[in-house]
Amino acid sequence: MEASAEQPSPQPPQPGEHCIRDGDFVVLKREDVFKAVQVQRRKKVTFEKQWFYLDNAIGHSYGSTFEVGNGGCLQLKKKKEEPTSETKEAGTDNRNIVDDGKSQKLTQDDIKALKDKGIKGEEIVQQLIENSTTFRDKTEFAQDKYIKKKKKKYEAIVTILKPSTRILSIMYYAREPGKIKYALFPFKV
Repeated sequence: MEASAEQPSPQPPQPGEHCIRDGDFVVLKREDVFKAVQVQRRKKVTFEKQWFYLDNAIGHSYGSTFEVGNGGCLQLKKKKEEPTSETKEAGTDNRNIVDDGKSQKLTQDDIKALKDKGIKGEEIVQQLIENSTTFRDKTEFAQDKYIKKKKKKYEAIVTILKPSTRILSIMYYAREPGKIKYALFPFKV
């Protein structure tokens, strides 16, 4: 019994081991798009037509989700539960909807003014939905597609992941499958 008590116990993880540090290599994720970068203070990172600095990510844990604020500053996004049983008012057919550019009441100048006021992307998307005259006439599929497209354009949300073989293989397969000899891995992120 005493012999087992003398065996060295495994080392507990160091406090900074699961946190993002300056100089670490990380993988940025936005929806299904990945990019590997090195965390450096005051270095501009461009990802999915968006630029920002990773300075505010230092010290946070891997897997944290950030929203890109004004001036490329990352702000930790609080986890928010999405309503699952939301009743949508949807049309049954899109054939009568005409894309003449007049269905959206908000102009580009109005949207730019909302951004300049510091209104977050989530609220801008909601404003676009409310000011669309044809949104309620679209089918549920078309509504979801519209929301997804507007979120991609106006919500700048980035998740920072710790690189792993699985994540890197998914990233390389999506961008350059020849680098991994076209090996397809049955992984899901």
